[in-house]
Amino acid sequence: MAALQLMLIDAQYRKLPKPRIFRDRTSPLDSLDDSELIARYRLPRHCLLELLDNLKIDLERTTNRTHPMSVATQVLSALRFYATGSMQKDAGDLHGISQASVSRCVSSVSTALCRKAASYIHFPTDHEEVKMIMSNFHDIAKFPNVIGCVDGTQIAITSPRQNEHLYVCRKGYHSLNVQVICDAKLRFLNVIAKWPGSTHDSFIFKSSAIYEHLEQQQQQQSGSHGWLLGDSGYPLLPYLLTPVLRPAGGADERYNRVQRHTRNAIERGIGVWKMRFRCIHKTGGCLQSPPETCAKIIVACAVLHNICINNNVPETEPCDSLPDDIDDDDTLQANTQQNSGTKVRSRLISERFAREN
Repeated sequence: MAALQLMLIDAQYRKLPKPRIFRDRTSPLDSLDDSELIARYRLPRHCLLELLDNLKIDLERTTNRTHPMSVATQVLSALRFYATGSMQKDAGDLHGISQASVSRCVSSVSTALCRKAASYIHFPTDHEEVKMIMSNFHDIAKFPNVIGCVDGTQIAITSPRQNEHLYVCRKGYHSLNVQVICDAKLRFLNVIAKWPGSTHDSFIFKSSAIYEHLEQQQQQQSGSHGWLLGDSGYPLLPYLLTPVLRPAGGADERYNRVQRHTRNAIERGIGVWKMRFRCIHKTGGCLQSPPETCAKIIVACAVLHNICINNNVPETEPCDSLPDDIDDDDTLQANTQQNSGTKVRSRLISERFAREN
């Protein structure tokens, strides 16, 4: 009888579900110094702790069914994927979770960072901030009144299920064409990551809130204001200066040289961004998620890039060469406001560059 009772108790015990327990098999924040954390997660300890605090409300999970995954595990797993672009299984093995859990972490952390994006990525409107940005750009090559540089870059993604043909860029692979505006410190002022790879840079710009903002400023202000600098794939506008396609003399050539030197900030900014977060660099393969999720990952990496810039985090690798997927189209210039844009550029060349020897 006693043996039968023991067998029944043992059978009932075996039927009880075993709780899933996520254990932090490693404690990077406790065992690694800042240089090692930057190499693995791109952020030093104080930035990681601040990020965990900022994302705690969005990522903290409460459940009565199992032990929830910690915020630290979610963030570090996502950061590891952003940094290396390697298979999610590798990040899972490092943090003691499955590949599916890493995928959910990347999605959750990317969504949370997108919600915080406005706190880290914003176009300058304060007078003192605009003045400082202009001064920093002027120090590069003496180009006056520059408030930002704009360019597009292709970020490879896997072939989407819907409208696949729209995502094939002019270089022949599936991508998102991401528009980025940065300042002289390589800090991102605006990021748009929702357009398929076949979309032209000029269309993205004219569809953006930045275009509407600058248009309103142009209509409301009669005096001089700041300029964006772009390549010849952008329209020549009173507030967006592009190179002279057919220089007529020394003044035009000097203008092109200084404009190109100053505009190099956006190319270096994109290069540093992609070298720091290999998941968006072609050497890391391609983002294997739907376009909407890829866009969130891209914006999340832009937020982290600005956190690195704001905290003077050193680059993990030198960016000696520019990435080959910057959408630098110098063969087409779409000038929708040719007259007003040409007048502004011609006046600048005659007043600023014609007098130089």
